Amino acid sequence: MIAVPHRPPPAIRYRAYGLILSCTGPIQELAQTPPPETAAETDLHIVFAQPGAAIPVPLPSDWYLTISLADGTPWMRCAKVTPGYLLCFPDLASFVFDISNHSLHCIPQEHIPPHTLHHLLLDQVLPLVLNYEGKEALHGAAVVTPYGACAFVGVTGAGKSTLAASFLSAGYAVLTDDCVVLESRGGTLVAIPAYPSLRLWDDAIAALFGTTGSCAPVAHYTPKQRFAATLATSYAASAVPLAGIYVLGTGDSTPPISPTVAEISPMIERDALMTLLSLAFKLDICDQHRLTQELDCLRQIVTQVPVRRLTVPDSLVALPAVHDIILQDLARSC
Repeated sequence: MIAVPHRPPPAIRYRAYGLILSCTGPIQELAQTPPPETAAETDLHIVFAQPGAAIPVPLPSDWYLTISLADGTPWMRCAKVTPGYLLCFPDLASFVFDISNHSLHCIPQEHIPPHTLHHLLLDQVLPLVLNYEGKEALHGAAVVTPYGACAFVGVTGAGKSTLAASFLSAGYAVLTDDCVVLESRGGTLVAIPAYPSLRLWDDAIAALFGTTGSCAPVAHYTPKQRFAATLATSYAASAVPLAGIYVLGTGDSTPPISPTVAEISPMIERDALMTLLSLAFKLDICDQHRLTQELDCLRQIVTQVPVRRLTVPDSLVALPAVHDIILQDLARSC
């Protein structure tokens, strides 16, 4: 049994990924929402522990999932505990997801700054919680086009955020940066907005936005910046019907060779299904019931929405031409 502090009354409310969050402390990356008429309108209670607080979080005897960095260093470990799940980022923070009362306890190490804890919460942990709650969450970014939402999915480093940012610089609204949440509403697949920000490298920010917008550090361990545009219309505030999904990358195991022009190629439904399955956030990889549900959801997605492979030149100046080929492809699909 994990001992965590008793959940105090919610103090601050936010919205992210379609969820209403009530928090015991501020999250500067999010905008506050009005108080609810009833407490039932809260989807997830978030409790922040003080850095270095003596909160007993026992080391489980069995981690059912360990995700490591390229050098083999463990990045995230997951274990089942009473009353839910423990997600541990070694030397950074631990998160206890209590499934009995929909609460999430955030327990940082003593030296961890708040923005790093918020990044882990918003961009790593919440997508996994969404998966547990039955939402389909894919590693990807999404923008709003005249034809509907356009999602770019792929592995880390594929260029999803940069491509979305380039659409933003061209006047298109962004829905989400690194987690695309999809939902069926009345038989129509829609993409859910996350929260206003993009995580970008300095060269992409300078090339795409110059001196406009504002930046803040993502986390203390990365030079990436969290970019926020100045226009109120830069980020979508409501769900948008999904028009297409583009998988970034070549899809084979050979070293990637950057093409000179953007290329779009079709994917058969089976390949599209398996690719999206590999790019989905999964909290409990041992839960066969939830995996079956996810497969059914992904089958619905690949049969209702075009899924194509997209290869993009490794050049920021080529991005306007990439926009053109994507928009032309979406127009043909409508």
